[in-house]
Amino acid sequence: MINFLQKHLAMGRKSAQGLAKGSIYNALYFVSLMMPMSLVYYFLEDVLPHLKTEQEIVFRYASYVIIALVSLLLSGFFYYKQYTSVFVSTYEESEERRIRLAEKLRKLPLSFFSNKDLSDITNTMMEDINTLEGLQSHAIPQLVGAIISTLITTVGIIIWDWRMGLAVCWVMPVVLVVTLLSSRFQKKHIKAHFETKRQVSDQTQENIEHMADIHANNQTERYMKEYNALLKKEEDMHKISEMAMSIFVNGGQSLLKLGFATAVIVGTMLFEQGSLSLIKYLMYMVIAARIYDPVGSMVYNLSYLYYGSAPLERTLELEKNKEMTGQTDIEFDRFDIEFDNVSFEYLEDTPVLQNVSFTAKQGEITALIGPSGCGKSTASKLATRFYDPNEGSVKIGGHDLKNIDPETIMTQLSMVFQDVILFDDTVYENIKLGRKNATEEEVMEAARLAHCDEFVQSLPDGYQTIIGENGARLSGGERQRISIARALLKNTPILLLDEATASLDVENESKIQAGLSELIRGKTVLMIAHRMRTIEEADHIVGLTDGRVVEAGAPADLIRNPYSLYRKLRSLQLGE
Repeated sequence: MINFLQKHLAMGRKSAQGLAKGSIYNALYFVSLMMPMSLVYYFLEDVLPHLKTEQEIVFRYASYVIIALVSLLLSGFFYYKQYTSVFVSTYEESEERRIRLAEKLRKLPLSFFSNKDLSDITNTMMEDINTLEGLQSHAIPQLVGAIISTLITTVGIIIWDWRMGLAVCWVMPVVLVVTLLSSRFQKKHIKAHFETKRQVSDQTQENIEHMADIHANNQTERYMKEYNALLKKEEDMHKISEMAMSIFVNGGQSLLKLGFATAVIVGTMLFEQGSLSLIKYLMYMVIAARIYDPVGSMVYNLSYLYYGSAPLERTLELEKNKEMTGQTDIEFDRFDIEFDNVSFEYLEDTPVLQNVSFTAKQGEITALIGPSGCGKSTASKLATRFYDPNEGSVKIGGHDLKNIDPETIMTQLSMVFQDVILFDDTVYENIKLGRKNATEEEVMEAARLAHCDEFVQSLPDGYQTIIGENGARLSGGERQRISIARALLKNTPILLLDEATASLDVENESKIQAGLSELIRGKTVLMIAHRMRTIEEADHIVGLTDGRVVEAGAPADLIRNPYSLYRKLRSLQLGE
């Protein structure tokens, strides 16, 4: 059972053990609830008629009251044990699962995220795990407990009197078989509902992120019309999925009432024939009134299992994705970046890089140039092992990145990309992210070199100002300067600059270039820039067109070639 729970519910072993124990305790709890009825029957049928003296009556009454109290205490004990076994382990499992999924996401290649929406992943991390939490804390223990206790009770009442036992129990397998056969129908509509919910979540996030563009282009009415139509679709799918569940849950509950009616009819006939005592008849009526409750619980929780199938499937799918792994004990004695016949494509049959070869040497600035879409940024992402090439190899210091753990690679790299990522924290903490053990003096020095002082002084709390989600309270240039300060603080042997100064004006760009010139001494620098004046100090230029290397050399050599890509781009931008 433990292995089954681990495999099919994506649970840890400890949580699976807690769930199994809780299910057994839940079954004992249900069984213990039937004990008082058995005591009442035994007292009325076998004991009370034989009592003679007052002392015997008092003693027997006291004995049965004590036994009844013990049974109630047992019920409370079993309930407490199943609660602590199930709920504590379930909440711990939810915490561990979220951490486990977060660790999983951290180790997945970027190709995974390019095929997934952020809201899709967020929903899996939050809403889907909440659904599984309810499944594990309520549905499964109740279902298992109800099955075990019902089987025990059913066997007992059939042995006691097979005629009344069959009259009471015949309807239960019928209801369960119908519910099991409905699984495909229920899952179909539940899955459709979840997919529509996911679309609503995606559309909501997209509308919020692009609100300014929507308003600027007078598309508010169109977007709201589409959004309202999607909400209406989700509402309709929700109703259909709820109806698909309620048909079988409520239908099963109604069908169980036939069992009670059958018990009344058969019991009355047997009583009139004299083959069933009044007390036994009444006891079966009480049993019939109680035994269908756990069966109804089975029907409901089976449907809840079907409801949880879609979130469980998405969670398992996420956990099965292949991680980027590699050696962690690599020691680098040099930091050249070498591309050896590298080919790469994001989409099948749509090449981005084709047979690209070049070397960015340690102690030199290597600049990648070319028109938009030629593969410059892709090359930088391959150098960080955000992706692995489809063919060829990318090496640092002679070591193939495919064989190195991504986190080990990150310890050797500092990056400033076009798309700056900041956190909803202070300016100081966003810079310190580059090196968490850095001193305050080191953080301030990096900020000074990146010219952050100039705008931080105008902020309400200086470096302790909260800058909003992804630096929403800052301009594009201010955000980029924080990103540069972070890279300066990290101070690694390799520096990747992808349009690092694209959001800065000419004056600030010149200042930061002066700061970067101090940083890059002795380092391997791979620089990507569209503005040719930012790479005038480069030692080596690699020109790309349509994902292929079309030229490579020193700026002074390339500028003398009248057909050079570098000369052409420089002429277009600077008018030379």
